[in-house]
Amino acid sequence: MKKIEKFILVLCCFFFFMNTTMGQDISDFKWKNRVLMLVSDDVDNEILNTQLEILNKSAEAFKERDLILFIITPKNSFTSNKTSVNLKGIAPYQKNNFEGAILLGKDGGVKLKEPFTVSSKTILNLIDSMPMRRGEMKSQ
Repeated sequence: MKKIEKFILVLCCFFFFMNTTMGQDISDFKWKNRVLMLVSDDVDNEILNTQLEILNKSAEAFKERDLILFIITPKNSFTSNKTSVNLKGIAPYQKNNFEGAILLGKDGGVKLKEPFTVSSKTILNLIDSMPMRRGEMKSQ
């Protein structure tokens, strides 16, 4: 892969995962974005990093589907590049020692809750099967 292609890929991933601002409530994304939360005991967890690598390969497809990503730990929340973010309303997703991916639809409902690792294809297929996404595809 050429250097310019690598740069563009990294830049796309950066914008895909960085379209959030500090101090938001998870409900602020309702009806605007789908939210993928990667819940882990530690931001430097090896399986979390593996999950991030898997998802980075589909950054453009996720962006097309209005998907944003957060990393949720027991003590904090982060953007995908591990920048701390003050995200409120996530307490229900930090319980029960669960480690994995939680997908919230644009309606705010939980659409997927699976332990790590989840394939990008699984997430994309699920999103594409949702009535709201089907409507989006028709209007494009």
